[in-house]
Amino acid sequence: MLETYTIYLVNQSSNTQKYWCFLAGPDDAGVYANSTASLAVRPNDPGLNFFTILTQYIVGAGASNHAVKVGARIVVSAPIVAAASSVTHDAALGDMWDANYATWPPNEGPSLNLSGTKSPSETIAIRSNAFNKVVNENNDWFSNMSFGIQSESGFIGMTWSPNPQEIRAVTPRLHFYLVSGNYGSNVVASFDDVSNTSASIKVPSDFIHNKCTVTHTEIGEWLVTPGEPS
Repeated sequence: MLETYTIYLVNQSSNTQKYWCFLAGPDDAGVYANSTASLAVRPNDPGLNFFTILTQYIVGAGASNHAVKVGARIVVSAPIVAAASSVTHDAALGDMWDANYATWPPNEGPSLNLSGTKSPSETIAIRSNAFNKVVNENNDWFSNMSFGIQSESGFIGMTWSPNPQEIRAVTPRLHFYLVSGNYGSNVVASFDDVSNTSASIKVPSDFIHNKCTVTHTEIGEWLVTPGEPS
């Protein structure tokens, strides 16, 4: 059964802040934060402002004219930029997914199918085929892979550039970052930048009845309190 978590936002600063929710990633080079979940909150807003996170894991494979790097728009859940292709599927622990990327020409998106084999215990894995990454990137066609949570608040996860015939096994962690800053929907960011300036929210320690409150104080600090706003 899927769990739903609610993160309430309280803005005590002097200005309206746009908050982004990210999923913590692995300590692997070349893996980037990616999110579409954002919410602007006015100072001392008397209403309720929150992210609702339904923990439905998803895997994604795509290709576009954008290399996977900080500042690139890598679309996971919907193709909203020109010359891009993406596919996603709901995933569960133990799944192994086969991502089959085409070799240029032409510019063609990948397929993504559930494998007949299993991934290691407590992981979700994506396996790439023997595509020619060098030829593709020499012709400005860049492959990408993604993993994350597709929630009511949007996609919250991570994106990387796959290598041919490689298996990436991800151990999901319900650990979120809440940050205010100049981020963009489906624009990949550095996990170091995100984690160094954010509230760190972990399941289950920071929640009561699957709810917690994050307060952004007048001096820019983050306070994480289990439960709803008082």
